[in-house]
Amino acid sequence: MSDLRFDPVSGHWTVIAGNRNNRPVEFLSAERVRKRLICPFCGGNEQETPPTNIMYASDGSQVDSNVDEHGNENEGWSTRVVSNKYAAFGSIDSLVERKQDAEEGQDNPLEVGAGKVAHGPYIRSALPGPQELIIPSRRHISSVSSLYDNELKVLFRANQDRLNTLRDCNVAKHAMLFMNCRSEAGASLEHIHLQLIGSPVISDHLKNRVERNRLHLDSHKETLMSALLKWEIAKKTRIIYQAKYFTVVCPYASRFPFQVWIVPNDPSVSFLEIDEDVRDELAYMSRDVIRRLEEALDNPSYNFLMHMAPFGQMAADHWYMEFFPRTTRAAGFELGTDVWVNPIAPELAAKRLRS
Repeated sequence: MSDLRFDPVSGHWTVIAGNRNNRPVEFLSAERVRKRLICPFCGGNEQETPPTNIMYASDGSQVDSNVDEHGNENEGWSTRVVSNKYAAFGSIDSLVERKQDAEEGQDNPLEVGAGKVAHGPYIRSALPGPQELIIPSRRHISSVSSLYDNELKVLFRANQDRLNTLRDCNVAKHAMLFMNCRSEAGASLEHIHLQLIGSPVISDHLKNRVERNRLHLDSHKETLMSALLKWEIAKKTRIIYQAKYFTVVCPYASRFPFQVWIVPNDPSVSFLEIDEDVRDELAYMSRDVIRRLEEALDNPSYNFLMHMAPFGQMAADHWYMEFFPRTTRAAGFELGTDVWVNPIAPELAAKRLRS
């Protein structure tokens, strides 16, 4: 018997249809990673990407982008950040430079007010957001589960640094940090990399999520996610495990089989401001969640993303990370109604991931 569930965080309805679990092709893999002769993200192939925006050594320190006669950069990097090769608006660092020029009265200021323009009966954005790629290892690896401890720590420091830099340039209203791993999750290259995109507009979906949290905060004096987390911890059926700073849970109205959240126990500090020990725990837990998913589901493609409120509204929101393997596809009912059908109850997923 199916179970129709509402997610008060996202506003999605989800059908938990456990009776579909035994269909013979439910979780067939369709991995078709594009093979290349030269991987542009491996150490020694730096000339294959746009110039490096920032580079980190294995101890987390920033290192110079020294280029040899072949166009290859410093051999000691652990994490490297480059602009998206096909981005329409350039790098985050170029925005910072233009902001500084504008503050000093020089030419070429940022025209933040030109964000939305009319196009006949439509509205379009004239201010595309900056896009960066964050490459977490010079080694050719295909999953976060293969990252060493020091690579993980440096990666999450880089994530925090670049989000702060994007916020400070005062152009993007919201940032999305995410990873597509393997082809079924949307990755075009096997070598893992995160993407950071700054958006000059705030979607209705995000506005609605922030407003639901605001209403709950005003009424109950705690974030919506805090209330849900307390209830989940009391029930225990969907909790995978808890640590000092974070809790890992399968959300009640999971849209996807084996969907997982990592939720901060303390919502008062945004990811942009958390201390190193908190950041490191999040890094290790992220790898652990992915290892559990890969062991349970035979190395599926997966996505993970960081949900944050728009810049300027983070203090009243509760950020969290979301992970989901790509074991099913949206079909006509989901696409036509935005009501999701999930063949695996989150209680069963959490039980399997706990073990």
